Amino acid sequence: MDVVALNYLGNIFDVANLLAMLLGVLVGLVIGAIPGLSPPMAIALMIPVSFQFPPETALILLVSCFAAGIYGGSFSAILLRAPGTSASAASSIEGYEMTRRGKAIQAIRISTFASVVGGIISGFVLLILAPPLAQVALLFGPAEYFLVAILGLTAIASVSFGSVFKGLLSGAFGLLISTIGIDQYSGFPRFTFDFVGFEAGLGILPAIIGLFAFAQALELSEGEAKNTISGVQKLSWRIWPDLGEIFRLRWSLIRGWSVGLVMGVIPAAGGSVAQWIAYAWEIRRAKPGDKFGEGEPKGLAATEGSNNGVTGTSLVPMFVLGIPGGISAAVIFGALMIHGLQPGLRLFKNSPEIIYTIMWGFIAANVIMGFFAIFLARIMAYLTVIPRGLIAPLIMIFSVIGTYAGTNNIYDVWIMIGFGVIGYLMMKTNFSTAGLLLGLILGPIAEDGMRDLLIVSNNAPVSYILTRPISLVLVVSIAFIIYISFKPQPWQEK
Repeated sequence: MDVVALNYLGNIFDVANLLAMLLGVLVGLVIGAIPGLSPPMAIALMIPVSFQFPPETALILLVSCFAAGIYGGSFSAILLRAPGTSASAASSIEGYEMTRRGKAIQAIRISTFASVVGGIISGFVLLILAPPLAQVALLFGPAEYFLVAILGLTAIASVSFGSVFKGLLSGAFGLLISTIGIDQYSGFPRFTFDFVGFEAGLGILPAIIGLFAFAQALELSEGEAKNTISGVQKLSWRIWPDLGEIFRLRWSLIRGWSVGLVMGVIPAAGGSVAQWIAYAWEIRRAKPGDKFGEGEPKGLAATEGSNNGVTGTSLVPMFVLGIPGGISAAVIFGALMIHGLQPGLRLFKNSPEIIYTIMWGFIAANVIMGFFAIFLARIMAYLTVIPRGLIAPLIMIFSVIGTYAGTNNIYDVWIMIGFGVIGYLMMKTNFSTAGLLLGLILGPIAEDGMRDLLIVSNNAPVSYILTRPISLVLVVSIAFIIYISFKPQPWQEK
């Protein structure tokens, strides 16, 4: 570890810095757990508060909010199948199935450990390897962004339980509707049908809330009103996993953390992409007896490890290169500028006391997050013992409120309801809502990457890709994953 960084470790024990961590973690957990109120919104709400603090304290507040917000989204994803953030969508698959089987507390245990440790590891990687990792980020150009999006799309085959063909159709539909809206290159409206609400495109937030939360509320409305989600009336309060549980999931956790660390460095990728790649990888590593899609702890460990493993490394390109790695990092980038800090290597040279204090604060915030989670989990877990007749309308109400609060656009509320109906019908016909969401998320990334690739390659993309080592590695990875996707998997054999 850099000796210079160690010199500033003691700064995090300043009373103001500790209070900033506590406030940031609390706000991030609460807002992240509410569908529609995302981490970027939590960070933006805290920016005016940060004006009262010195730069390092202000930034500690914001990065704490960021880390806790990503984890907070897992509560609603696991307990209600209503992801609080886009980075928690994959966790709702295995996490909610565990809840339905009366294993909500076990799912929260796995989520808490994977997220807290993943965030701490990511923070140390940020602290130690920021400049070298920033050089890696510079190697990614249009070709690499396009291929990363295609690599993410290959996960559709893995997460399409029961029917790869239906999963691919769902993904294709997601790619199709991702083109709706005014084309940012030509200004030409595509598939808007003269409807004003479609001109801005179909947002990820209304899609996630509709496909998972609202659709789940419709499904819950079918059952007996007095029944609960999990069918249990009493909950266990052991929130931290024992060594045996950690040991059984060790490789799943390691794979999830690894994917998160790598994907965090790549601008525009982030947790929304990392979770699906980690989940698909975990499915491909499955063994006979594993029950993916039915509440498999390995899948939850991988997705939760990846989305918090992203948090620290996604700040690398922002701090060192001035290139935000995602929406949350972009908001923090704006706060840096407001406080008079210019991102780049000069920040490390001219203001080491500020940048290293922020990094240590990020690591400490992840530790504090684990303690907060113990108390918050006990409150949130009671959602699973509320009768369906109450929880279903509550989910619908929060879906509408969360969507409108997140976008301040009434059209998005109707789009969310439309996605909810589509998601409900897809659940009933065994189509993949995850595949549709993947197509919607990765479609714009792939399209922008392809357009930029055609420009830089002078309309010769294949020859251009063949001259770039990272692109070749991605091409080989894509080809290999497609090959194994259509082979019978051992864990699916009866």
